[in-house]
Order: sequence, then structure tokens, then C-alpha cells
Amino acid sequence: MNQRIIEIAGMVKQGMVMADIGTDHAQLPVRLISEGIVPKAYACDIGEGPLRMAAENVRNAGLQDRIGVILSDGFEHVPDDVQCAVIAGMGCQTAIGILERAEKRLPELEQIIVQVNTDVPVFRAWLSGRRYMVEAEKLIRDHGHDYIALSFTCADHEPYSEQEILCGIRLAHDEAYARFAGKQISTLEFILSRRKERDAELERQLELWKDSYRKAAQ
Repeated sequence: MNQRIIEIAGMVKQGMVMADIGTDHAQLPVRLISEGIVPKAYACDIGEGPLRMAAENVRNAGLQDRIGVILSDGFEHVPDDVQCAVIAGMGCQTAIGILERAEKRLPELEQIIVQVNTDVPVFRAWLSGRRYMVEAEKLIRDHGHDYIALSFTCADHEPYSEQEILCGIRLAHDEAYARFAGKQISTLEFILSRRKERDAELERQLELWKDSYRKAAQ
């Protein structure tokens, strides 16, 4: 099991019925049940192929009575008893589309965890625009790649700042974050060095990342 799944599992609150939207091979529900974190889970996917693998993994773990395997386009067939939903391992716009189609249902959930593989600031901006509350963020390093998982609810919150949307809302400012921020700084400096004309937006992003890096290094 990869580190990304392990870290996301660690973000799920104890004792809630959860649904893994886009479950692929059901590794997350199997871990959550096996570790005693949740009492019941649903492994949901739009693809019949991944669901066959998910069902096999659930059977191999002997957890058929506690993990339901469901063919579902997003939340379409997710049961009403779900308290926590996880959407992980997909693109930003795909995740946003799933959430928007289920927006009337989201306030019923006690926790929503999303880990997108692209455009994390775009996803934060989407949350900010809806005034949703980010309860936690986690920086995950897995097989040489950086991932960020966010846990949020629909509780009302003031819109987040430009720096929070770009650099993180509740990410721990530690050694791992300093490395991550330093990488963003290096990338932006390289891009700007190749530009023939000034790019005010990228320069602004660079200053925000430098400020966030300084805070992490203190």
C-alpha cells in the first residue's frame, strides 16, 4: 500500500461511515476497516473494471460484510448513511465536478477529504468561493511526488487569503513544508528567468511563496 493511501487514511475521523469515491482497488476502505478506524465503508467507482478488482480485494480481506462495493458516478448511488467521503487520486476539475453535482448533499457530511493530483490552488479557490471550512491539510511525499490532501466541511468560513489559496491553508510549517515551498520558489524563479517580459502574476506568486518559506524556516 502506498504512502499516499496510508496518510489519507490517517486523516479520516474515528467511527464514521465512509465512502471512497473513485476507489479504484478499494485499498483505502480495506485499510480503514482493518485498522478499526471506521465501522463500515463503501468502495465506489464509475468503472466496472476497477470495481471487480475492488470486490476481489474486499473478499481477500474477508470484509464483504463491512465494505459495500458500489457502481456509482460520483455520489449518485452512495447510501444515505455515509458521514465521511473521500475523493482522492484524480484531477482537480474531475473532483470539483463530482462535488458540484452533489452540492445539495455535501452539508449532510461531517467530513470530506479531497486529494487532487493537479491544480491544488484552484481547488482551494473553489472551497474559498463557497466559504467552506478547511479543517486540515496534509503534505504527502510518495514515490518522489508531493501530494496535498485537504479535509473540509460545509461550515461557513470567511474566504481565504491569496497566500492561503496558493501556499496552503492549514499545512504544517515544518521541514517538509520548507522543502516543498523551496521547490515552488525554484520553479517560479526558473520560469521567470526564461521570460523576455515581466510577468507580474508570477512575480506575485514568487513573493508569496518566499514569505511562506520564511515562516516555515523560523
